[in-house]
Amino acid sequence: MNRSTNRSFDASTNAASTNAASRHSAPRRAPRASGAENAAPSMRLETYEAIRREIAATPCDAYPNVDALRAAHPELTLDALVSIASQESSRRIRAAHGRQVRAIEAHARRYLLGEDVFSVAQNLDFPACQLMRLLLEHLLGVGHKAVGALLRDPHGKIPATPAAGTPAAAHGAKLCRRLRLDVERVTAWDHHASPAVDALRHNAGKEYEELLEEMLAAEGIPFVTERDLRADGHARTPDIKLEVPIAVRGRIVNWIDSKASFSDPLVHVEKGVEQFQGYVNRFGPGMVIYWHGIVDELNDDPNVLLVDAFPPSSDIVKLRMI
Repeated sequence: MNRSTNRSFDASTNAASTNAASRHSAPRRAPRASGAENAAPSMRLETYEAIRREIAATPCDAYPNVDALRAAHPELTLDALVSIASQESSRRIRAAHGRQVRAIEAHARRYLLGEDVFSVAQNLDFPACQLMRLLLEHLLGVGHKAVGALLRDPHGKIPATPAAGTPAAAHGAKLCRRLRLDVERVTAWDHHASPAVDALRHNAGKEYEELLEEMLAAEGIPFVTERDLRADGHARTPDIKLEVPIAVRGRIVNWIDSKASFSDPLVHVEKGVEQFQGYVNRFGPGMVIYWHGIVDELNDDPNVLLVDAFPPSSDIVKLRMI
């Protein structure tokens, strides 16, 4: 059976899909305790690459077989595997985006001839929500920054009839009705980059930042937050600046950054290293918590300690100003 034929939108489908996105696209609240028993896993680079290859072989309209991956790697948490899958999905979308933009006129012709958006997306191995974003931009003449509002509120933001001069104009109100329905369908099913998934990721990041603040307060470690630093005029700041440095496993820590993800090696090297070096230049050595696990080989910077959990009290030495 063509998978696109099972995607007619109704309330039950929407509920089921939203629950699936909640399970697979954002980390759950971390345990409110520190210590090795609650730590996320670390892994060797070769193990990470094997997992990533298996995930990369999964079509965009399917979710990786997490149960099989956990059976093959029982030391890993569900959150670690979901985080790796999410990062690999984002990488694939970025790699394919330019190619799909260049071919959007051909994709739009297929859509206007009546082909289902899921069928087109499946044929391209490209997430349906991302394809719909490009179709809206092309057909309705919507700017890249404005299209997000149409995905979040199709009935309120997609016009009743297309504007004159747009590729959709010749197709009238019927096309706009179809676009509204298809936006509902793709955002309900998409577990990669729908507005709901983006919101879940954002909220998860905030929750882990709040958790870090709670753990520091419980340890009696004074700190200021990123909000405080920016209010004082600082730019590109870590999540936490300690008012008095601490030592963790013999390493001085002046600042802490919280990452609600696994330490994807490519992202860490391409973006993280530069980001963290900026913090080192301004504040001195620090620590980054990748709450869903780290790749062992990345922990080679003497000024940036990578950990996968808030350290237990036994690993912390509180320094005093004299």
